[in-house]
Amino acid sequence: MIRLSVDTSFEHLGLCLTRNGVPLANYYSLCHRRNGTIMFEVIDDLLKSAELSLTEVDAYVVNCGPGSYTGVRIGMSVAKTFAQVHDKPLIPVNSLELLAGQIRHLKNDFPVLLNCTRREIFHSVFRIVDDHPVAQNAIQLTSLEKFIEISGDVPVVHYRVNPERRKHEPLFEQLVLLPLDYPVPDAQLLDRLGAYKLASSAYDPNLPVQPLYIKRDVEKPV
Repeated sequence: MIRLSVDTSFEHLGLCLTRNGVPLANYYSLCHRRNGTIMFEVIDDLLKSAELSLTEVDAYVVNCGPGSYTGVRIGMSVAKTFAQVHDKPLIPVNSLELLAGQIRHLKNDFPVLLNCTRREIFHSVFRIVDDHPVAQNAIQLTSLEKFIEISGDVPVVHYRVNPERRKHEPLFEQLVLLPLDYPVPDAQLLDRLGAYKLASSAYDPNLPVQPLYIKRDVEKPV
């Protein structure tokens, strides 16, 4: 099976082309301002380097968010269009699943945090099953202060979207970070998680794939 994985949710451009899980071509660039402009050209270059055409791609994997609003929209639009035009499956992997995939062998459940604003975070708890992350609850949106108050010094996986453009928040220094088995949440990791989902009995190709934006489609604590 040939898969093309697309990730623009973290304001970088990540693309991975694989055959039966073996990488054929990869692309990773911190060029969020140009993602929509260069994506088609880069995909064409990846296919040419692997001597393939888009019609030979069997499935698409996409990071469906949450994350950068523009980034999520661009990646979803491209992957969804390709899948619909060529009548191929589209496998969504959300951002927290992708971040959780950086952990491979932990026995205990662990929280994953993603913040796109200075003080608010998306978070969910994951468990590693067969070397793959499985969410134990729905994604929630809360303040960093509230999370630290409730969770204390529980080790976490944490990712900040565009930290260089946001003011330093001292509360982040209170987080205890888990050591990562996979250092970068790139499109190759996205492909591995997408392949696992596609092979799962729970996967339903008929379910609509929808983007998760910054403050929609996540649960807020009561």
